[in-house]
Amino acid sequence: MTVVDQRQQTSSPSDFGTLLRHHRLAAGLSQDALAERARMSPDGISALERGHRRNPHKDTVALLAQALALDGADRETFEASAVRPALPRRRGPSKITEPVSETPPPALPLAMTTFVGRDAAVAEIIRLVNEFRLVTLTGAGGVGKTQAALRAGARLGQDGPCEVRLTTLSPLTDPALVSRTIASSLGIQEVPHRSILDALVAHLKTKAILLILDGCERVVAEAASVVSTILPACPAVKVLATSREPLWAGGERVYRLPPLDVPPHGAARLSAVEAGRYAAISLFADRARAVDHRFEVSDENAAVIAEVCRRLDGLPLAIELAAARVNVVPLKTLNDQMDDRFRFMTSHDRTVLPRQQTLHATIEWSYDLLSTAEQLLFERLAVFSGGGVLEAVEAVAQDAVLAERDVLDVLTSLAEKSLVIADMDAPVVRYRLLESTRAFALEKLRDNDKWPALASRHARWVAGAAARAQTRIASASVDLWVRELEPELDNARSAVEYTLATRQVELAAEIACGFAEVWRITRGHSEPYRWLQLVLANLDSSAQPGMEARLWRTLATHTNGMRRVQAANRALELTDRRLSSDGFVAALYQKAVGLLEAGSIEDAERVNGEALRLCQERGLLRTRRYAAALDMRGRITTSLGRTDEARDFFAQALSLMTALGDEHEAIIVRINLGELEFKAGRFREALESAELAIEAARRVRSRHREATALTNAAACRLALDDIEGARLDALEALALAPSATPIEAAATIQHLATVAALKGNHRRAARLRGYVDTCFRKEFCERGPTESLTYAMLAEALTENLPASEIDALFREGAGMSEEHAMRESFVT
Repeated sequence: MTVVDQRQQTSSPSDFGTLLRHHRLAAGLSQDALAERARMSPDGISALERGHRRNPHKDTVALLAQALALDGADRETFEASAVRPALPRRRGPSKITEPVSETPPPALPLAMTTFVGRDAAVAEIIRLVNEFRLVTLTGAGGVGKTQAALRAGARLGQDGPCEVRLTTLSPLTDPALVSRTIASSLGIQEVPHRSILDALVAHLKTKAILLILDGCERVVAEAASVVSTILPACPAVKVLATSREPLWAGGERVYRLPPLDVPPHGAARLSAVEAGRYAAISLFADRARAVDHRFEVSDENAAVIAEVCRRLDGLPLAIELAAARVNVVPLKTLNDQMDDRFRFMTSHDRTVLPRQQTLHATIEWSYDLLSTAEQLLFERLAVFSGGGVLEAVEAVAQDAVLAERDVLDVLTSLAEKSLVIADMDAPVVRYRLLESTRAFALEKLRDNDKWPALASRHARWVAGAAARAQTRIASASVDLWVRELEPELDNARSAVEYTLATRQVELAAEIACGFAEVWRITRGHSEPYRWLQLVLANLDSSAQPGMEARLWRTLATHTNGMRRVQAANRALELTDRRLSSDGFVAALYQKAVGLLEAGSIEDAERVNGEALRLCQERGLLRTRRYAAALDMRGRITTSLGRTDEARDFFAQALSLMTALGDEHEAIIVRINLGELEFKAGRFREALESAELAIEAARRVRSRHREATALTNAAACRLALDDIEGARLDALEALALAPSATPIEAAATIQHLATVAALKGNHRRAARLRGYVDTCFRKEFCERGPTESLTYAMLAEALTENLPASEIDALFREGAGMSEEHAMRESFVT
């Protein structure tokens, strides 16, 4: 007798569960940890271990064996323990977990394609059906509700004692046909003098059946009524429904099927291995291979595929339609065409329903089911590119047709119909459309004459939010107002675009200036710099001097060196120091920073002294302006070698910043303290300051500050001969380059060039040095203490290992590099 035969004869219902628990504990895993590895729910693991699920599907067993890293005899024993002889069929209201019936039900119409990325969802649906008698899957059109229900039904039919039957209700427009359609799918004939619903109940009364009612949205009220009649009278019947909104029937449990997971924004360096962990990318790759067997996700194309999947919101239908084009459209072109997605995202599969053959038709199917008020609000929500809080939606979307008091009710209804996403995890609930749904709504909105008035109302609301941002800057912790306003950045961007396009330049200026600080802290300098330049280019002579001064002052904070000085000088020319002391001090500060960056230390000291005196004269000693001027004096005295004096100024600045609750600016003081220690040759103390700054920047989510601190930490490690540590810190900083200024990114690349030279990659290091030298010249900047030391290390390594003529040739080659090329070279050091 084989081992397997013996085990099957002696097994008890708990054998598999006992063995599962044994291997889990041996691996040191909690139920939650194993569930995550196996892409199951913790409840599913618990049910298996307790013996509540005695016939796990073979796919489930395989996932668990893989998650537990079982092989050889252990895996064979584990899989064999799940094998069980069929038991006689039982009737009654038992859970759908018993062995299969002797007469299997008709096969469910599963798709011919592979089923990707839904193992955890299907496991959760099965758990809900086992526990509750009515489960409704809801979700946006194209999210895959039908296939998820069919896969769960197939598993339940295989593992359980009852039949699984499918009834498709999506084609129905007449509610009276719901009962008749369900009866027809079960083979029930109408009889005289008896309603079809009565006949249906009589037939099901003694049956153990799972009814899958697919596509209930057009007849949702009647479907709810029929289900509410069947379930009380038929104790062994369960219902799994799919609908874009709940049935709202008694005892219903709703499972909202989420889109497939996609990489987060900013995953520009996504590798093929990392990409494969995201279900949306796995689905894209699978469907792409169906039309081009050579297609593979690679390190080179992973980021583009991620962007496509992200812009399609992880919707399986949209991803499948897009992937089907890879044999005729390059990936980059596919991504570029996302703004015109409805034109090219069409299926050529004649077997799918008409409403699933185009993305447009799928969304229109849902739109046509809406009431007039729902359609109006659905369209108007499209003006919010980043979603909006209730206050914003009420202010912008209401008019004489849609009253403000009705907005919340209509918004709630749209969320229930899976057309609006309510982000309940945000500090304040935000409502948004998926990107594809928003594209459809914009199309509808721009077909009528309401768009200009709506977009202008939206821009005015955003400008109001910008004004509130300025108040918050003066009165609250930076971290608090940044977290509050960061979600509005997408709205700010679209509002600036619209107001510039419609020549509402002063409104654009209010928005750009009001949000520039939030942009800078969370996403870096490049985007606000671009918007500010565009606004200034469109500003005419009739603009208020105060607004123009504010624009130049704000622009100065987003550039370097002599460009910063020029912007600050223009702001000073337009600012009346008697009427706007705060603005004048801010411009003086920016000018001093620019002069220091350009190497004009004495001039920087003179301008900074003027800022300090003005603060003292005008009673600004308990303000961020004065704290910044103290920090600036510390930087200047550091450059002049007056170490003790500099340390005193930094201590005063840090104390005041802390008292004001301004942790973002306190990070800069810590970074500058590190520079002071570095210049004094105290490299370990400098590294400690940099690490504290990194920790603080991550805590308050300031990517720009984090990039600066990581760059300094890399320099400290190079000074301490920790080449590998320097490489890792610099690579982390370079990954945050979009949030840094160009000169800061160049400094990071210089540190990586030094790493390359010290590791023997001299030619690459010389090319990168040529690129960095060009950046510093273009920005009119001089190197600070950290950059000066690593630059000297780099120059020495190159001089010792390459002839001067070759160094010069490589410098010229590097000088012609683009930033993208230089970053790519840096990442391979």
